[in-house]
Amino acid sequence: MGQMTRGSTICDMGTTTVQVRLRDRILLVILVIAGIESALYYADYWFLGGHRKNIILFIILSYAIFRGVGRSIVSWIFFQFVNIPVFRQAPTGLSVDIMTTAMPGEPYSMFEATLRAIQNITYPHSTFLLDGGNDPALKALCGGLGITHVNCQGVGGAKAGKINHCLTQYAQGEYVLILDPDHIPKPDFLDRALPCFTDDKVGFVQVVQAYYNQERTVVAHAAAEQTFGFYGPLMMALDGLGMSIAIGANCLFRRAALDSIGGHAVDLAEDACTSMRVHAAGWKSRYLPYRASCGLVPEDLQTFFKQQLKWATGMFNLFFHEYPRLFQKFNIQEKVYYFFAGSFYLNGFAAFLTIITPILFLFFQVYAVEMPLSGFFLHIAPYILFSFIINLFVQRWYSDKGEHGFPWRSMFLEKGTWHIYTISLFYALAGRKVPYLPTPKTGAHRTSLSLLIPHMAAVVLSLAAIAYPFMYYHRIDHGTQLMMAFALMNAISLTPVIVWGLRGHLERAQ
Repeated sequence: MGQMTRGSTICDMGTTTVQVRLRDRILLVILVIAGIESALYYADYWFLGGHRKNIILFIILSYAIFRGVGRSIVSWIFFQFVNIPVFRQAPTGLSVDIMTTAMPGEPYSMFEATLRAIQNITYPHSTFLLDGGNDPALKALCGGLGITHVNCQGVGGAKAGKINHCLTQYAQGEYVLILDPDHIPKPDFLDRALPCFTDDKVGFVQVVQAYYNQERTVVAHAAAEQTFGFYGPLMMALDGLGMSIAIGANCLFRRAALDSIGGHAVDLAEDACTSMRVHAAGWKSRYLPYRASCGLVPEDLQTFFKQQLKWATGMFNLFFHEYPRLFQKFNIQEKVYYFFAGSFYLNGFAAFLTIITPILFLFFQVYAVEMPLSGFFLHIAPYILFSFIINLFVQRWYSDKGEHGFPWRSMFLEKGTWHIYTISLFYALAGRKVPYLPTPKTGAHRTSLSLLIPHMAAVVLSLAAIAYPFMYYHRIDHGTQLMMAFALMNAISLTPVIVWGLRGHLERAQ
């Protein structure tokens, strides 16, 4: 880590934390204060500038626009707690179990690479393959590598059910490392992660996820890009608060922490649910921003949308049910962050509102606000500027220099996933079950054109709404100009995902 301060003191309890440089902290505080001031400058003009028209429509549009502003401010505040870990020698004599799962249809070559890499981990450990298909070929592979093959055929509860089956029937270690079968661990994985457990109150250590296929397609690059900030400054800030989040893969648990909550949570978002329950039980957690393994990220829209539907629905279910149940057991930072995380996918509904409202306003000539286009951009520009600067500044805490840069791909992909997140919200509200399916590991898939219909419709309607005033309005006033600008920005921001989807569809058809 190039930003590590030489001569920094290590915290008590033998933990792996050093202080961020004072200069960086001061600069970040200045930038965040300026960023909040710019957001207030924008909000003052929007809410108090006398531009409001229809109060109901104003509330709807304001929510859609300022939800993102609010989330930015919360992230900026969390960044104040960033910690930089320094690596220390692992204690000897600890017993560790490493588990990975297998499902029918997943490629044999993937397991061969992953299991060999697991066996090359230098710290002494026992390895278990939790096989949902009881595949004879995998059983033979395990036998040749000295790995315990666990027949999980018929075991319910998806991935978490298999883990619990192994915990109760086979595994005896003090620590349990969960790896996804597509992740290739480095030999020093445990040597790096185990020192984080020096504090007896640490229930798990989450290690950064990285990907070796992100350059294969623009979708893969965009999907990976979405994770850079999370696995960098945000998780490092949560580490500073003693509450990093379990992500499923690359998570090393203290067995006692899992036992204290009755085992790994069985849920659509089983990793987040386990994390919530461990923290509610009084355990702390740590984060290690070291690329100890690399795995696969979705390479096509079809796979990415399927993954996001599962994640978003699972997180909404936790937000509506698990979060209220555990609320009183959380400390203040856990209350804030789990609300922040559980409501994240409401971004999709907010994006839907920003897409549909300009179309309705322009076709029916009803407006939420009426302000000069120049005034709007003049007042939002400082907020955009400081958002950009803060994003660049915190990239010094990304896990790899190759992650630096403006995340334009991830911005387009997040906007283009609005319909999946909106569907997930209604699934959760309606109690509709979404099956737990592992993300495909066999390369890019042909994108169904039906997944692009909402985007195409939104672009066509937005362009038609822009043209409509020229044909039927007597005068194009400030409110009309503003909504035309919003519709144009929506059409532009949705077009890349349409292009990526069409390209993927045509390439797979050949």
